[in-house]
Amino acid sequence: MFRLPRARVNQVPTRRFPPQVHPLQLHPRATRIYCREEGTRQVWDLGNGNLYKFRPHKQGVYESDIHDLIQSTTTIPIPTIYYEWVTTEGSDRDGPGGGRVHHMIMEEIPGEALDEVWPRVNVPMKARLIRQFENYVSELRRVTNPSVCSCTGGPLANVQGILFGRGYDSRGPISDEESLWLAMTHNIRRSPSLEMQQALITLRPMMPNCFPAVLTHLDLHPGNILVRNGNIVAIIDWEHAGFYPCWMEYVMFRHMCSDPRLELENAALPCMPAYPAARVFMRILAALRSSNMRMVEWAMEELINCA
Repeated sequence: MFRLPRARVNQVPTRRFPPQVHPLQLHPRATRIYCREEGTRQVWDLGNGNLYKFRPHKQGVYESDIHDLIQSTTTIPIPTIYYEWVTTEGSDRDGPGGGRVHHMIMEEIPGEALDEVWPRVNVPMKARLIRQFENYVSELRRVTNPSVCSCTGGPLANVQGILFGRGYDSRGPISDEESLWLAMTHNIRRSPSLEMQQALITLRPMMPNCFPAVLTHLDLHPGNILVRNGNIVAIIDWEHAGFYPCWMEYVMFRHMCSDPRLELENAALPCMPAYPAARVFMRILAALRSSNMRMVEWAMEELINCA
């Protein structure tokens, strides 16, 4: 199923059940170090070398499964997940039977985010960090799958609608270009607009080759790369990872580093194979999906220029 570059010894197996005592009860002096999305995503420093994290649960996605795949196929440093479990909380307003919350207790790896370190290091150290980043990206790209799917081979979660658009009920795995095209355009193919239908006809040949799918982090920004003593010591936050079209990591990273002032991001970009046609394709597709008519009109004009 996977093409593996190399393997290494697994870390401590993750327990898929909660600890006997909730971590915030066991460690009352824990410090909250991250809080987003109205408090539904939080990270706590337990003060014992571990972190406690919780966030909304995505069906079928366990970060320890992703970590197991990373451990068995690459040498990328990642934290150990000791516990991972899911609870149902709240009322029916949060979903049938309540909202599902994903919890993890994991190793805290000492280090600073790469974007915080970058301004302080000298040129040779910057070059070394870029080489390390390039090696890890290359290892990821050597882990492939014939299908667009999750790390366990199931449906790929529709993270923020980036690949499939909003409202897509994740299915899969998806193993051919036409099925992927239909999934990526599901919401706009229903449009009664003849203009939109013509836009899709024009856009379809612009869709770049997608297979084999490549193991993709999807959120590989410098804040998720930890550095200590001039070396990358961890890449974190793999919750969105999966087997995406071979160009997806480049498209997402390129989007983050379009500002010429971002020295670090622009230095790292050449570490990835370039897919400029995929970037154009995804920009136009995202604009066609938009509820902003100015964005839709821009996409229509771009398609006329590309025809």
